[in-house]
Amino acid sequence: MQTLYMKRILITVACTLISGIMYAQAILVATGADALMPEHGFLPGRAFKFYPALEKYDFGGKKLRVEIYDERDSLKLTSVECSTIPLTNSSEFKGVNGAEKVVEYFDTLFRQSNIIVDSLSTDTLKIHLLALDNRMIGFGNITAHGLCQLRVEYKGISKGYCEDITDKSPHSPIGKNAFVTRKTATRVIQSASLREIIEQILVDLKSLI
Repeated sequence: MQTLYMKRILITVACTLISGIMYAQAILVATGADALMPEHGFLPGRAFKFYPALEKYDFGGKKLRVEIYDERDSLKLTSVECSTIPLTNSSEFKGVNGAEKVVEYFDTLFRQSNIIVDSLSTDTLKIHLLALDNRMIGFGNITAHGLCQLRVEYKGISKGYCEDITDKSPHSPIGKNAFVTRKTATRVIQSASLREIIEQILVDLKSLI
């Protein structure tokens, strides 16, 4: 337990120097096992895009220390709480790549909402990444699913967030009949799932800050 604690401290300090948002697992160490292809298809896809929040938020320059813990490997969830779609944990967002996208997404939407990520702040927001996956379900009439589950701790309150967004959702950046590659569809729907959850977190933070 003490060794794990020291590992977390060392990694969070190192990552603070990079972006001000900290990890609690060794997610920056890439291995061959992490270099996986998406579940379906190998055609080139559109680059991963960070979508803005649907509403506008202004936290007036509030400073937060943000700690992000990637707990997927230890939990090995086979599904998220809000969906019956099973996780395969074999998409390109497994491991380092997915965790980095989570960090970048929080950083992007927090900056857009006038939240300053400051590692020296005593006001700490802890984010636990529990699941991140996407699926293409069906034959012929295929539905893209973006799956994500997080747990957030702030000011003594712990709350879970879960999302299973599909290309049928009114908040989906692509429509059901959009002409895109499978890789693009999975990247878009995965991005949308993160955007949906981070916006829910912003709404809740607004009532606590």
